[in-house]
Amino acid sequence: MAKADQIPTDLTIDLGDDLAPDEFVAAVRNFFGYVNEITEAQKGDGAEISWIVKVKEGSSLVGVEPNAEAPNSRLTMIYKKAKFAINALASGDIKRAGLSEKGTGYLKKLSELSERKKINIWVKKEPISIGAGISKIIIEDWQSDYYDFGTLEGRLEAIQDASGSLRIKIKDFLYPKSINCVVPESMIEEVLSSFRRRVEVEGKIHYRKDGTPISIKAFQIDVLPEDSDLPSAADVRGIMAS
Repeated sequence: MAKADQIPTDLTIDLGDDLAPDEFVAAVRNFFGYVNEITEAQKGDGAEISWIVKVKEGSSLVGVEPNAEAPNSRLTMIYKKAKFAINALASGDIKRAGLSEKGTGYLKKLSELSERKKINIWVKKEPISIGAGISKIIIEDWQSDYYDFGTLEGRLEAIQDASGSLRIKIKDFLYPKSINCVVPESMIEEVLSSFRRRVEVEGKIHYRKDGTPISIKAFQIDVLPEDSDLPSAADVRGIMAS
């Protein structure tokens, strides 16, 4: 593995030697994905943050360098997050890592690749090991789940016919990923009339251990009013005054 004075940027993946071409490509792709996810989480006012690839000649070191206009305060948070999230996952604390599902998935893939060859991510010239145990921790967490009855709210954004039942997706702003929903054929008219509208779905919900909903088997769908249909503050004041 490399030494600190060989690292080309403040955020670099060190793939060592003897990786097969497909493994090398997969590792770099997932590293870029991880960087993009933690960068996206630091969006704010001011200049956008973009990255340029820097490869150390004659090595398996692939780094990313920010654009000159990138705010130092946000870059500091990105570097801190890149290190912290890996260490949190390695310790088994997925919730504290604070990553999106995609970000967690990118580190899971890197961890799987590290089972054959050691992989480091260097943050500010400090190596952070991507151990094989990270993948096992994530898989165990994703498989620890439970079911409960309840309701979910969101916008109905996709409809698919699947073997005697309908599959739809509900996008709730509280969660980064759309929630899969299985609906009986008898509710097809309700589903079609609710497309792209805000709905409340009641049914049996499949949750991850951390309480994130994965899917729901729907028993009832109710259309909710859009924000524009709700009374304004002025309307409410008028009602209260009368």
